[in-house]
Amino acid sequence: MRRLARLAAVVWLGLILGATLTPVGAVAQRARQGLLSLEDARLFYEVLGTGAPIIVVHGGPGLDHSYLQPGLDVLATRNTLVYYDQRGTGRSVAKLDAETINLAKFVDDIDALRQALGYEEITVLAHSFGALIGLEYAFRYGDHLRALILMNPVEPGTRFGEAIAERQRSRVTPEDTAELEALRATEGFSARDPATLSQVYRVMFRQALRDRSRIDDLDLDLAPSTAQNGQDVAALLAGALGPIDWWDRLAEIETPTLVLHGRFDIPPIDMSLALAEALPVGSFQVLDSGHFPYLEDREGLLAAISGFFAGLGR
Repeated sequence: MRRLARLAAVVWLGLILGATLTPVGAVAQRARQGLLSLEDARLFYEVLGTGAPIIVVHGGPGLDHSYLQPGLDVLATRNTLVYYDQRGTGRSVAKLDAETINLAKFVDDIDALRQALGYEEITVLAHSFGALIGLEYAFRYGDHLRALILMNPVEPGTRFGEAIAERQRSRVTPEDTAELEALRATEGFSARDPATLSQVYRVMFRQALRDRSRIDDLDLDLAPSTAQNGQDVAALLAGALGPIDWWDRLAEIETPTLVLHGRFDIPPIDMSLALAEALPVGSFQVLDSGHFPYLEDREGLLAAISGFFAGLGR
């Protein structure tokens, strides 16, 4: 129970588009998949579309990229969209220890993918906890980064910790609490059964939606490896990160960055706005969604990204 509670807390810690966007609902090209073998891991990746490359960094930690699909696939109608599973979850494989599961390795994985796929310059789109990975990539590999998009980011520090905790508590209903307690008491929870843990995530994530009834529209059917390893990956990353406070470091990032905030998300709008303002080339857009704008406000998401990249071309 403590481990899952820690995971839930970390969840909240945890695209170069063409000039014209194809309408929502357009069909992207068939995906090609591969495994990138590294010295201490194998990374599963999936590439859709053609054009300037976008590497998508999923949230969690301890999830895989599947929850982002098919909502973000529409971006592949004009660009090359690269999804991947972070080491240890989904179809990516790595030893579960502190030397292999840490922020530096997760950041290096993005650049290894960039090099393996032959991209000189990329945009990184990072969701939720993935924003910390995206920001660290900007700190370390800014020369290869054309733009950064932080979609519903977690806070890179603790200034807004009390406000976030209060907003999260206010979203939890008595039904949520009862269902989570019942799930935690099952054998499936102790055994990390995929179906049981998938339902745990549904209960947790429906609190972060504008419309709670839409939770079944989000793909939260965990892969067996994600269910088995996700909590360990989250704990290892949390231990490696420790208490973070990156607010004063943000001025070092010279990459144009778009911060996207869902007005019904758990973190307050003030946090996302402060993040955008702390970045030297930061911009900010509010979407009519909760934590998953590609599900609840896809048109607004596409318009915000399109406008951001149109501005880069000036």
